[in-house]
Amino acid sequence: MLFRHRRFLAAAAAVTLASGLAVFEAPAVFAASGAAAAAQGVQAQPSPVTVTFGGLPGSVKAGGAPVEFTATLKNTADHQMDVPSSVFVIGDTGTGTRQSQFTLEYQSPGGTQWQDAKVNAASVGAVWEIDRPATLHLAAGAEAVYRLRLTVAPDAPAGRVTPGFNANVADPTLPPEQRISFATSGFPDLVITPAVTPTTPAPTPAATADVRLDGVPTSFTAGGEAKPFRLVFTNNSGKDLRITPAIVFQGAAELPFETVRFEYQGPDGAWLPGGPGFSSAHPTWLYMDLRPGNKDSDVIALPKGETRAINARLAFTKDASARTESLVALAGSLPGAGESGTEVSSPKADFTIVAAEGSTETPAPASSPTPAPTVPQPSNAPVVPVVQATGASPSPVAVGSQTVVAAAPAGDTRLASTGGGSAAEPMAITGAVAIALGIGMVVVAWRRDRVRGGGS
Repeated sequence: MLFRHRRFLAAAAAVTLASGLAVFEAPAVFAASGAAAAAQGVQAQPSPVTVTFGGLPGSVKAGGAPVEFTATLKNTADHQMDVPSSVFVIGDTGTGTRQSQFTLEYQSPGGTQWQDAKVNAASVGAVWEIDRPATLHLAAGAEAVYRLRLTVAPDAPAGRVTPGFNANVADPTLPPEQRISFATSGFPDLVITPAVTPTTPAPTPAATADVRLDGVPTSFTAGGEAKPFRLVFTNNSGKDLRITPAIVFQGAAELPFETVRFEYQGPDGAWLPGGPGFSSAHPTWLYMDLRPGNKDSDVIALPKGETRAINARLAFTKDASARTESLVALAGSLPGAGESGTEVSSPKADFTIVAAEGSTETPAPASSPTPAPTVPQPSNAPVVPVVQATGASPSPVAVGSQTVVAAAPAGDTRLASTGGGSAAEPMAITGAVAIALGIGMVVVAWRRDRVRGGGS
């Protein structure tokens, strides 16, 4: 139930006062108005017992660890005083707290065992009876210290509440009608801070396709004819994917873009140049994006269970230096709801560039002295061209993720599938604009000022 602050404080006084009067066989008054009046009449005579809090924090976290503090009762009179009843109260200031959202424990003066304070169900608001039915006897000048422990439930609303410790005090030297006074700690502020907001779970990485290179030649002659190979993508993830493709030359020294002639076959059989890019993390690597337009048509749908291939060809200009290079295909998956973009790469395919006739250059070392992995042989599955929504030539843009695509042999505009689709079914191109995923080695920072000679 909601605690209304002023009414509650009057009612708390009533409960404390009524409890004490009952011990002395006086009428118990639980009505808030009557109790308040009685309390005011008694308070015309100040109580010789004072109540003070010690160690009460300024705030407590909902759902957090219990907070401990003390309530000290001190007899300032020159003779014994009796305390027949005490209560701990929490007044709400409009936050909507409920008594069930608090747990109070206490240790009696001189005790070592924590006890659950008894909830006063007849009261309005949050009231706990302390040490009932025992009567506390305080000698002249003596102090009694209650240790208190308060726990706030995780669902308690954040806001300000006002705790207090109230006690009925009886002076045995006075007549019954004059002996009762009311001691209180007052009601300091206690701020309930909200429970820690659960952290947003990390997005799940998007599913990925398997990617490989088929038929990459082991050597190229500078100035020689272009040689073909294929990029092959298979979706064994169990779910439909949206992918974008790229390749990367991973050499020990920078491969000048203007010496590279890389093309891939589009959906209509036309050969398109790859868009160049570089990675700040790998300054000697040269990236080629196979769908550089940053358009919806550059995102390719790869249904689950299907395989797509891209025809590609590669050559080097006659002024290309002799060197050893490694070629890797990349497949980036665009994220769905609650996912992060992910990427996979194919095994390396090592090759050498042989200097043009008459050159005395020797090949530069490869990026790694380890033997090149065995390149998978081309499969018997038909090569499938990729449907592209626009015939505009792609322009280089920043790429932040890997890409997956499918291709087709020249002159063959039919679509085929080695997986779960129909051999005559066009490969749909869907999804949002290809976005920068910011993953690992495919975080590509395009350096247009380093691209000379265009893609021709």
